[in-house]
Amino acid sequence: MSKILTQEEIDALLKNVAGGEAMEAATTAGERPIHLYDFKHPDRISKDQLRALRTIHDGFARTFGTYLSGTLRTLVDINLLSIDQAAYSEYMLSLSVPSCLYIVSSNQLKGSFILEVSPQFSLLVVDRLLGGLGTRQDALRELTIIEQTILRRVIDSGLSALSDAWRSVQSMSLYVESYEANPQFVQIAPASESAVVISCEIVVRDFTYPLNLCFPYFVLEPMMNNLSTGWSNISTDNIRPEERNELIDRVRLSKLPIRAQLGSTVLNMHEYLTLKLGDVVMLDQRTDDPVKVWVDKKVKFWAEPGHSKHQQAIRITRVISSQEEIVHE
Repeated sequence: MSKILTQEEIDALLKNVAGGEAMEAATTAGERPIHLYDFKHPDRISKDQLRALRTIHDGFARTFGTYLSGTLRTLVDINLLSIDQAAYSEYMLSLSVPSCLYIVSSNQLKGSFILEVSPQFSLLVVDRLLGGLGTRQDALRELTIIEQTILRRVIDSGLSALSDAWRSVQSMSLYVESYEANPQFVQIAPASESAVVISCEIVVRDFTYPLNLCFPYFVLEPMMNNLSTGWSNISTDNIRPEERNELIDRVRLSKLPIRAQLGSTVLNMHEYLTLKLGDVVMLDQRTDDPVKVWVDKKVKFWAEPGHSKHQQAIRITRVISSQEEIVHE
């Protein structure tokens, strides 16, 4: 016959059980967090270098997004989601068929990398450039030769934006080496090679499309020293004369809108609607008063109006002073 426990023995057992759970909880709470580490595929890029890569490709995303907004005549945002390190084979297995893969090379790089664009977004761009509404395409299919040709101009502009983003680290001229729709035909690195996968999303009309870059590690390795902690100080070093001249030439070729304001006035809606040919509108300044010259929405010069070779013209009389510029702003 089994022994019946007394109330004191039951209380003692419950106390011991409660004490053991509290000790286990305390031990668990005091332990340091555990992070998984794959010894077969160790991380080969430091946190500082990843931070530099994020800064570079944030700039690329903003520039390319602005270009797409102007080209497609609709609001386009590109957001940088993550920068991951993985085996090249793992990235290739994650691709779908069909895909839209551009193999990108450069004379300054020791190898090639992959620019992956969503096929749905590619079809949207082609539809928009041909005058369509740019509706979302749910069906996946390969791009035709004509569609690839139309899309190529957009891809070349994206590579130009990527080159500009990398300019502070490494000057390079990127070009498309080939196009593939099937990932099985893309072999730019050994399967076990480490790769840096930069994941972005393209947002168009509340729809998102993936945009990814895959750099094999041996492509980035020669530039790793420039991606160290002091990489951002490269641009503050002494610029070579040829780089300075190139920068000056680019600034000189920049186009800015310039307009001269002869005067202004205020009309109510009734006066505006009753205007007819021959009416005279009184402005707020005399004909012999200096004219404001606006350069990119800022008053920069004073001028006087006149004619030159039977065309209306202005002659710059002086540069606006800093105090006057503050007043007009």
